Amino acid sequence: MNMNIRIILILVFNAAIGVLNAQRDTTLTYDAIFTGERKLFLRDANKISVFPVTKDSVVQMTKIQYSTLPMPKAVTIEPQIIPAAKINVDEKLGYLYRGYIKAGYGTYNTIPVDFYYTDGRSKKGTYGVHYQLLRGDGVSLDDKDSIADRYSDNRAEVWGKWFFNKTQLIGKMNWERNLTHWYGGLDVKNDSTIPPFDSLKFEQRMNTLGGGMRFLSYQRDTGDFNFDGEIYLRNSKDHYAGSETNFDFLAHGRMLEDSTLYAMDIGVNYNKFKFTGPKLDGLNMDLNNTLAYEADDSDFKARSWDNAVIKFVPTASTTWKGLRAKVGMGIYIEGRSSNPGHFYPLADVSYNILDGVIVPYAGVRGNVEPTTYLSLYRENPFIQTFPKLRNKNNKLDVYAGIGGAVSHAISYSVGFNYLEYGNFAYFINDTLTFAANNYYTHGNVFHVVYDDLTAYNFHGELALYAGEKWKANVRGDYFKYETDLETRPWHQPSIKIMANAQYNLKSKFIIGTDIFYIGSRWAKSTIPVSGGKEVVDEFYGTKSYEYKLKGFLDANFKVEYRYNKRLSMWTQFNNAFAMKYQRWGGFNNQQFLAMLGATYAF
Repeated sequence: MNMNIRIILILVFNAAIGVLNAQRDTTLTYDAIFTGERKLFLRDANKISVFPVTKDSVVQMTKIQYSTLPMPKAVTIEPQIIPAAKINVDEKLGYLYRGYIKAGYGTYNTIPVDFYYTDGRSKKGTYGVHYQLLRGDGVSLDDKDSIADRYSDNRAEVWGKWFFNKTQLIGKMNWERNLTHWYGGLDVKNDSTIPPFDSLKFEQRMNTLGGGMRFLSYQRDTGDFNFDGEIYLRNSKDHYAGSETNFDFLAHGRMLEDSTLYAMDIGVNYNKFKFTGPKLDGLNMDLNNTLAYEADDSDFKARSWDNAVIKFVPTASTTWKGLRAKVGMGIYIEGRSSNPGHFYPLADVSYNILDGVIVPYAGVRGNVEPTTYLSLYRENPFIQTFPKLRNKNNKLDVYAGIGGAVSHAISYSVGFNYLEYGNFAYFINDTLTFAANNYYTHGNVFHVVYDDLTAYNFHGELALYAGEKWKANVRGDYFKYETDLETRPWHQPSIKIMANAQYNLKSKFIIGTDIFYIGSRWAKSTIPVSGGKEVVDEFYGTKSYEYKLKGFLDANFKVEYRYNKRLSMWTQFNNAFAMKYQRWGGFNNQQFLAMLGATYAF
């Protein structure tokens, strides 16, 4: 800025001050002349038009486009509280009741008792006791004789097990007492044509005491040898000084190599029977005095028989896909036999088709089965006290059939067996009279005869199983027989049908039934029988009588109510249809039996 401008600004400032001062009361007037070189310029003014006009403006909007991009899915994380860890283990074992007692009462003063006790679970071993009783007054008969009809069966067993490293030792002792009466046959009390008799001669008591040990192993690896050995000794005595001692030994060994299982069974059975009674090798006098026994021997004589059966049974079995096969042989040696040595082929084959829906099978087998006094008595408790003992020779059993499982609940089997027996035991009503020794039988006891038998058996079976809810099984057998010396197969039925079922209603009611039908059978007696056919033996000239026993149907029903896990009530009906029939010739069976009882676990 030059000097002139500075002077002008000073003068303007002083003039302003003076104006301020002049407001008080004085007005000053100044004239100023500015001289300078400054240049002034004027800009064009923007003026609003006298007549304004509105113009529309078109704005171009940007076009929005959307496109889909492969973006990852957004994951929302919601943290939650982690529950406490829980280890999956098996459910707790239920309470193990150590024993139970079952008892009841029924018609004919029938009393059933069943008692069982064991010490419980243990890794070292266990022991237990089991006792059973069934007794009753027998059948309802109107025979007016003094022969009692009552019966009783007592059985008791004590056992113990000891567990070792992959082995187990088992020991047991058992006792059995059976009481029966020869109540069948004629009305001997009111028949004046026969000698008087002592009623004790018609009672039989069989006492059996035995015990044994068993030792076995549990090796699981291929190539390991496993064994199972058992030894058992028993003695049986009857009411007539009869005594039988039996020794049985069985050793079993097996070993698995690759897919083949090799096994060997070795057994020894020795039996000795001793009796003091009527002679067996002579002819005895019957009621009609048609036979006279030889006078060179006494009526009663001490006798004893001993017998032994030794067996060796090697086998080998294998599996390949659905095929199962087993081959081997049985070698048996009999003591006191005209033909002591026996050889039997053993073979069994089956093939699995459609996962077990169809399984055809076939095989052949055979063996020698020891016959003892006790085994005959258990089959027919009304036999004489001095039976002959001959081992049963199962010469040949050829079988074939088809079985399988249609589902997990339905299985079936149909097949055919061709069987040949040697020394098959038949029971015949017998009559013996030894007046000097007060020993009489009047067709109410059975003596044993042996003969060869050939049987053809057609059978079918159907089983249904739906867990613990219900289960059922039915089987039917048809037999056709051919005998050698005997004219008929005594007491052998041509038809057998057996069925059983059980239904569990909400674990409260258990309903069960057993139904069986036994077809007609032929029987033989040495005394006249109503409706029987008389037959005369061509060699001895003796008479016998053949008669036919009708077929029978027997049904048993049982209902059990479980109040809780400890206590239950039950009722049972045997021969519910009250059918009259005879299983053995001359002996009527008990018709209707009703029982009521309870079971308690502890």
